[in-house]
Amino acid sequence: MRFIRIILSLIITFCVLFTTFYGANAIATESSAASVQYKGMLTVWQIDGFEGGSGSRKQFLLSVARYFEKINDGVLVMVVDQSKTSAEENLAKGVVPDIISYSQGVEVKGCYELKTKKTVVGGKIGEKVFATPWCMGGYVLIRNTNITDAFESDMENLIVSQNEYTQPLTALIMEEYSAKKVEVLKPMDAYVKFVSGKQPYFLGTQRDVVRLNNRGFDFEFLQLTKYNDLYQYFSLTSTDALKREYAEKFIDFTISNTIQQKLVKISMLSPFIKISSNEKLYAGFKNITNDRTVSVFMSPLKLKEMQDLSLKAILGDENSKNKIKNILI
Repeated sequence: MRFIRIILSLIITFCVLFTTFYGANAIATESSAASVQYKGMLTVWQIDGFEGGSGSRKQFLLSVARYFEKINDGVLVMVVDQSKTSAEENLAKGVVPDIISYSQGVEVKGCYELKTKKTVVGGKIGEKVFATPWCMGGYVLIRNTNITDAFESDMENLIVSQNEYTQPLTALIMEEYSAKKVEVLKPMDAYVKFVSGKQPYFLGTQRDVVRLNNRGFDFEFLQLTKYNDLYQYFSLTSTDALKREYAEKFIDFTISNTIQQKLVKISMLSPFIKISSNEKLYAGFKNITNDRTVSVFMSPLKLKEMQDLSLKAILGDENSKNKIKNILI
């Protein structure tokens, strides 16, 4: 019996010590976890209006969201793909996200003013900021080095890659280039025609530089710096005051220098910093600022009119060229 009493005493002593030292810590941990207040789920709509570099802009934003959640307890961020059509239909029904990531041609209303000073003129209305870019592309003039020895200011033939609302020919016109014959195609069609090897010049974007480089194609490119509209903007649209506060923090976090440097992962450019990389794309894009652009709030109808004017202007119509210059900001 004495032996049993000794064993029971040891078991009781162990339980007391275990509860005192481990149990107290466990309770403290649970108490700390319970003290994290849920602040809400931020919804970001990602709308692609022009070609990226490589990889997905949605996936990039999701990776940024995971960083953001770690330093903002209780805040979650959901990134959802939307088309221009679906986004505009949802907005018309009153379905509003906290942040919209978009470019020219998407009609976004009900934006809140942003406090950030980091923006481009295309995101301003007057002196107030209602949109700020978190990444950008750029227009390039590409030549087939197996066919031409140099870039010519007046080209005989030119293939043009153009999305629904982008203005590549405006970028070329502002550089004082012209062409006798121009064929405007959708981005992939333009790329395929150029790599057939029979076209001397190709007006494309950063996406085409990545494609051609991956293909091992012999080419040289010039960055067009006088005009750019390939900006992926953020606008703040949340109707909830607390969520709007954290949505603006997320925007500021994404345009911080640390996150901007990570754009190299998707072969996109930063509107604010020069990205450090030895890749051909970044070596060729020497400027991060562009002289002129258009407002991200310009109507789709006006953007279509610009495309028509730019085609006439590149073929030598001075009146159309002057009209375009008057539209730019």
